[in-house]
Amino acid sequence: MTKDWLTTGETAKMLGVSRQHVVDLCTRGELTFSQPGTHRRIRSSEVQRLATSEFTREQEKSLWLHRALLGPLMLDPARVLQIATENIARWKPLQRGDGMATRYLEQWDEVIESGVDAVADVFTSKDERSSELRQNTPFAGVLDDDERRQVLQSFREHRQREHAAV
Repeated sequence: MTKDWLTTGETAKMLGVSRQHVVDLCTRGELTFSQPGTHRRIRSSEVQRLATSEFTREQEKSLWLHRALLGPLMLDPARVLQIATENIARWKPLQRGDGMATRYLEQWDEVIESGVDAVADVFTSKDERSSELRQNTPFAGVLDDDERRQVLQSFREHRQREHAAV
């Protein structure tokens, strides 16, 4: 393999994310790759492109959804945190003990234990850790289906306006 082509593991290390996140980026088409045989290879220039962009579409969508969760969190923190805690308890036994999903759930446990302010910070922060945690959120079920659809529609409209103007 030449320096121009990187494995998903090398790419993950360069971007500071999990290997699974790199695979997910490839699957969603946010990271162009080649697949000679069974393994994905990513051009270093493609990794550089992604590393210098502020947020991927998925990261921006996740941030948008979590901002929408702020309302319910502020109105009824006990209910929202209980939903997340129950999701973590239900999901954790289904994951590999040494896997990334387990680590994210454990990190969410710590954030929730730190209180509402810590959760709100992760919901809105643009730092790398918060972005990774949002991609692996235990807050499923806080917004009902109609609310979630409305938020996603609003996101699409926002994204179309903001990115068409660039």
